Amino acid sequence: MEKGKGITKRTGVLILAALLAISLVAGCGKTETAPKASAKSAPAKVSSVDQIKKRGKLVLATGNYRPFEYHDEKTNKTVGYDVDLAEVIAKKIGVPLEVKDMQFTSLIPSLQNDQADIVIAAMYITEQRKQAVDFAKPYMKTGMVIAVNSSNTDIKSPQDLKGKTVGVKGGATSEKVAQDFKAKGIDMTIKSYKETVDYLLDMENGRTDASINDLLNQLEYDKTHPNVKIVGDPFTKSELGIAVKKGNTDFVELINGVLDEMDKNGESKKLYDKWLIGAKS
Repeated sequence: MEKGKGITKRTGVLILAALLAISLVAGCGKTETAPKASAKSAPAKVSSVDQIKKRGKLVLATGNYRPFEYHDEKTNKTVGYDVDLAEVIAKKIGVPLEVKDMQFTSLIPSLQNDQADIVIAAMYITEQRKQAVDFAKPYMKTGMVIAVNSSNTDIKSPQDLKGKTVGVKGGATSEKVAQDFKAKGIDMTIKSYKETVDYLLDMENGRTDASINDLLNQLEYDKTHPNVKIVGDPFTKSELGIAVKKGNTDFVELINGVLDEMDKNGESKKLYDKWLIGAKS
């Protein structure tokens, strides 16, 4: 009997020890609700306008498209409507303007690669360009026209371009319009140039039959080139826009505000009179 009691006592101790072990294990395995780590706020996006202010200058990318932007031999500077417009925007930000003159096809990449802050270059607002950059509200309306040598009596409309050699600016709307005409059955030879003035001079000198150009630019060219004329009416309706890098909404808002102010205080009319007076048909 004593032996049995001993066994019973030992069994009880073992059971008690097992229960204690289970309790300890359960206690160790209990999931504690850890205090939540304070979520770090995502770094606030730096305003593009603030970046321009910090850098201390507004970098404009533009081209060669009289009277909007062109090289003035007297001052050795790029001048024109678009340059003056950029100056107003730079003044609003409170920084000086730096002008970068480049080929038209390099303008949008200059924004995407952060080589420029803004593009003002008589650039048409198109759906394709909206995919690559953001545009402020339009600052001018215009359209495409056909220009020929003054002695030309054969070409009066786009249909008359069939079988002709037509000069356009590579990468610009004039080239796209010519390609659209060709796709619609107006079979022409399209000759692309880097600059508008080059294909206009070739047309004037008989090396091409016609040119497709912006109305305002063509009217300006015709002032000093009496051997060139516009035939027919503009066959497109377009708006000129100011482009910035995609996502720079604060900059777009600032530009829109500047354009509104210029319309109200008469500055837009002053610029138009200065650079485009007489450019209406």
